[in-house]
Order: sequence, then structure tokens, then C-alpha cells
Amino acid sequence: MKLKSLFVVLLSIAMLGIADNAEAQRKNKYKKRRQTNKKVSHYKGGIRGYGRFEPFLFVGAQINTGNYFGDLAPVNKAASTDISFTRPGFGLSAGYKFHHSVAITADINWVRVFGDDFTSDPGTEEGFPRYARNLSFRNDIKEFRLAVQIFLFPNYGGPSQRLPFNAYLSLGGAVFHHEPKGKVPDADYQSAQDGSVAAPQAGEWVKLRPLGTEGQNLGIVEPYKSINFSIPVAVGAQVRIPNTQLTAGIELGIRYLFTDYIDDVSTEYVNLDRFDDDLARIMSDRATVPFSSKGEARDLSSVRILNTHGGGHTYYIEGNVGTGLDGSRRGNPDDNDMFFVTQLKLSYVLGGTTRRRAKYR
Repeated sequence: MKLKSLFVVLLSIAMLGIADNAEAQRKNKYKKRRQTNKKVSHYKGGIRGYGRFEPFLFVGAQINTGNYFGDLAPVNKAASTDISFTRPGFGLSAGYKFHHSVAITADINWVRVFGDDFTSDPGTEEGFPRYARNLSFRNDIKEFRLAVQIFLFPNYGGPSQRLPFNAYLSLGGAVFHHEPKGKVPDADYQSAQDGSVAAPQAGEWVKLRPLGTEGQNLGIVEPYKSINFSIPVAVGAQVRIPNTQLTAGIELGIRYLFTDYIDDVSTEYVNLDRFDDDLARIMSDRATVPFSSKGEARDLSSVRILNTHGGGHTYYIEGNVGTGLDGSRRGNPDDNDMFFVTQLKLSYVLGGTTRRRAKYR
């Protein structure tokens, strides 16, 4: 009987111990759940991955499209351009993401920009003078850019825990080389309106800067440089290609330039008789040419005949823009040129390709 009583007492103590242990486990379970819920409620975006942030390098290539805004834009309004001005290009890039929300990048880009007065509407008060001026150019710009990318969403962890999508703002500085060119008309229409006088290098794209089309070689204005600087500003978005180290993206950028001469147009005309070089004279004022740079016929019915050159031959020009005489307006020196760059980008992340896993003993 005593043994039976002792067994009952021990069994009761054991049951109480089991119940206390179950209750402790239940409380610990709910405590962990509350901690998890608290972490979720304080989550601010991004992926924490499997530890602290790990810096990584990336390299890439991009397809560029360039679009110009300046003195030869269709109208004189900010960001006024024409889709026909768009030209392709390419580039290479490299970067280092040293912070979960910041990366530094360097890239080299080749971008072609183009402008033509022929795209201006001759039926408008603002467009007609540009149409009558008939200047055009193209410019192959080689750029080196350093920039900082500031990402919208922080990304914790290593290169293998990149976000599936992110967006960024890019700010930086760039140095670029440029050399505007113009297409020589098929004839010297300033000397003979019927096209009977041949133009030197007719039909060729020639460098305009050495010609001094606004009197740079005559000491009238300072020559402009082929190397200059810009402030590049851009916004971009990127997506991670699943199960790879690749990232694809798009970037829309604008280059604020420290020059007004990527189109070779800025200030005033020079009297045609002051040029010693026939090619410089012809390229300085192309209002007399009855064709655009692409060979389209121009409507000259409303263009006035105001000036003469070479033995009294008259030629067509528009007085509201320029008469080929000293001091008449050719461009606007108050505002510098700019150009836009759209980039389709593909980059490869250098770093670990496997996720770190917890170690078990």
C-alpha cells in the first residue's frame, strides 16, 4: 500500500513537470512568434540575405541612342527635339557597389547626335527662320563618365541576393571629345544660284571647327575646344535575370554641357567676303542651298533675296535669322547645348554565385 502511494506521488510530480515544460515551450513559441511579427512590422524593404552587406564589382555593356537639343532644334523650347535626330551608339561600363544603397560607376560611351534646320516647320513664325537658315550638323561624341548611383531600395546580403527589381538616380561628371561636321552642298550656290560653280569637297562630311564658320580664324570670336565637360544626370531601372549573375536595365539621361558648339552654331554670321577659304564661306551660310543635308528639296518661295557675293550674284537668305553679313544672328550664345542619352544596359556581377548556408554540427 505504501509503495502504491509512493508511486502515485512520483507520477503526479512527473506529470506536473511535463505540464510545466509544455507550458514553457508554448510560451517560448509565442515569444518567438511575437519577435518575428515585430521584425516584419519594422521591415523597411530590401533583402537582408544571409548576413551583412557584401560589396561587389560589376562590368557591362550598353546600347546608346543620342538625341540633341540646341540652336538647330526645331523650336527654341527646352528639351525641344525631333525623333529623326535620334542616332545609335554603344558603350562599356564598370562599377562597384560599396553600400547597400549606393554604387559608383565609370563608363565610356560613343554617341552620335544630329541636327537639321530642315525639320523646322516653315509655316510657323518661329520655325520659318530656322527652316530658311538651313544649317545642319552631326557630331560623334566620345564620353568618359564617373557617376554615383543612389538606389531606391536597399539590398542587404551579397551579390547573389540582389533584388529582382530596383531603380536609381545617377549623378556625376563627364569629359567628352567632339568634332561637329557638316555636309558640303553639291555646288557653290552663293556664287551661282543655278549650281554651275563647283563646291570644294562637294557631298563630303567635313570638320567644321577648323573652318572657323563664325570667324574664329579671323579673330572675331574665340575658337572652341574639341574637349569639354558636362554634368550627366540620369534615372534608371534594372531587373535581375533569374539564376544568373546578369542584370538588365534601362537608363534615361541628359548631359548639361559647358559649351554651345556641339552644333558649330552659337553667335553671329561673318560677312562672306571676309573668308579666304571658299569651303569656310560655303559652310558658314547654307541658306542659299535649295536642298537639305539629306537631299530633300526645299521650298524657297518665301525666302527673300537680300545679299550678294562674288561679282554681284544674288543668293537666297532670310533676314530674320541672318543675312551672311557681320553682326546678323546665326545662333543663341546665351544657352549652352545639351543632349539626351537612352541606354539599354546588360551587366555581369563579379562575386559569389552560391548562397551561404547555416552550418550544422
